[in-house]
Amino acid sequence: MASVTGKLPAFLRRREWLLAILVLLTYFLFNAQRPDNYTFPKLLNQTRVYMVDVGFMALGMLLVLILGDIDISVAATAALSATVMGVSYRGGEGLPFWAAVLLMLLTGLACGLFNGLLVIRFKELFPMIITLSTLTLYRGIAYIILKDQSAGSFPAWYAKDLGYGSLPLMGLEVPIMLLCLLAVLPFYYLWLHRTASGRRLFAAGTNLTASRYSGLHTDRIKLTAFAMNGLFAAIGGFFLTSRTGSVKYTIGTGFEMQAIAVAVLGGASTSGGRGSVAGLLLALVLLTALKNGLMLLYNDAFILNLSVGLLLILVVLIPNLFQALADRRRILRQRMQLAK
Repeated sequence: MASVTGKLPAFLRRREWLLAILVLLTYFLFNAQRPDNYTFPKLLNQTRVYMVDVGFMALGMLLVLILGDIDISVAATAALSATVMGVSYRGGEGLPFWAAVLLMLLTGLACGLFNGLLVIRFKELFPMIITLSTLTLYRGIAYIILKDQSAGSFPAWYAKDLGYGSLPLMGLEVPIMLLCLLAVLPFYYLWLHRTASGRRLFAAGTNLTASRYSGLHTDRIKLTAFAMNGLFAAIGGFFLTSRTGSVKYTIGTGFEMQAIAVAVLGGASTSGGRGSVAGLLLALVLLTALKNGLMLLYNDAFILNLSVGLLLILVVLIPNLFQALADRRRILRQRMQLAK
């Protein structure tokens, strides 16, 4: 029994196991409260609302956090990119839709590159300060383009099939948006965790100075990470717009905090050097289950934000608490051995 309890803290220090346990607890808790409304098929349907667009933004945020940086302009980047798509398409009177989407992706890439250039050029400034400025800049540009109006009238398949369409799989109606996210994750995982470029990203985040002296082009790595973050933000804006059906300059407001929360819950560290694609996916599932359950019970956005914040503190605190207890036991054992 003692050996089992001795292994328990190490088991729970694995972020993925802790998240998986919390997912199960969350599901059974809300299912007991709302057995008719909180079911797996209905929860699967809600992934299009709570999971996909934030998930793509979190994929880009993970890269930046692994480097020990942060980008709080991702939602503004998504809004500006979606605005460019809507204005250039103009309800079918402007560019072809594929060209408008391409211009949208290029806008996201350009915003990310601009953030990265500022970060590597002004090293004395915190990335949070820089991206807070670009957040205001990108939202401001989107407002100048659209004012208080909205851009819409997208192709019917964009909202009907992609935004709210589903495919029957194993007796379940799986949202097409969710399938798009799940199709990207294996390739993203292999690149980040199994390739040399992914390992260089972790190395630069673990010790930037040592990586620079070992021959890594750390500025290039940072620039690439921020550029990919902007690209993923634009993709998130693409899926968000397909769900809303139109674009306003306020679209995605607050999503940057959700993307950061998902990446941190999944195992990323703001000090750099850590991150997990599997943990990020589990964090997305956990937040989707939690948000859907709380909306069924309370239908209150304040309660929703409060619970997400408390969950973030809990998931970060528990592994650190067990680590502190393990360190304390180790010190006590060393003292006992010295006393003998």
